[in-house]
Amino acid sequence: MGEIFHLFRVWRRVAKMVVLPDLLQTASGLLFIVGKLARFALFFFFIFAVVQKTNSLAGYSPAQIILFFLIFNLIDSVLQFFFRGVYYFRPLVLLGNFDLDLLKPLPSFFRPLFGHPDFLDLVTLFPFTGVIIWFVCKNNLWGGWSALAIFFLLFLGSLLLGFAFHLFTCSICLLTTNIDHLIWVYRDLVGMGKFPVDIYRGAVRFLLTFVFPVALLVTLPAKGLLGLVSWPVAWGGLAVGALLAFLSWRFWHFALHRYESGGG
Repeated sequence: MGEIFHLFRVWRRVAKMVVLPDLLQTASGLLFIVGKLARFALFFFFIFAVVQKTNSLAGYSPAQIILFFLIFNLIDSVLQFFFRGVYYFRPLVLLGNFDLDLLKPLPSFFRPLFGHPDFLDLVTLFPFTGVIIWFVCKNNLWGGWSALAIFFLLFLGSLLLGFAFHLFTCSICLLTTNIDHLIWVYRDLVGMGKFPVDIYRGAVRFLLTFVFPVALLVTLPAKGLLGLVSWPVAWGGLAVGALLAFLSWRFWHFALHRYESGGG
């Protein structure tokens, strides 16, 4: 427990140093936030226009479809806030600066994953959370306290899945010095989770459920909040997230042993 608090103190200090440039560039930061909120609003109205023309989509009501979209944005913003450092990892490897991080008394994956938290995503996270609470209460969408507990359990599983994929991406970067294309593939696949994966058919649904588990990352937490997920399934989802996080951690150490240092 003491080690966790120590890492949190280090992360907090790193976060302070990261947020200072954003505070000095207030105009660009405000434009980013306005643009992100505008994109959120436009897509929200797009979904509303789509579901308004039908009574259901894949068996879900219009309000439930909108909730899936809101939960997607919540999870995506949290993952982007914590793991934004992945986008800055490749230059560290190419320039050899990652060697210096390996000398520090910190976990080797600390800087690649947690070294650049995105506070602009954190700012947008608050209105997303407020909108979700208001929307759920207004439309009576949650399935009771048990469903809320299942949602948080599956949300934890989503964080573990996010950790697993981002660490896997950093491992690939150590082996190949290439990361950008994999990140954008991840963004595109996760973006398909704006709608419940139930709307997809055939190979696409299989891909989003078993190959790249967008269903577990985004769809299942929303289903849990609606009261559509049982406790065994929720614990199973958390176990899958933990397993993938462990496998990614093992692969990370495999890549570290083949890292040639100094850009190789």
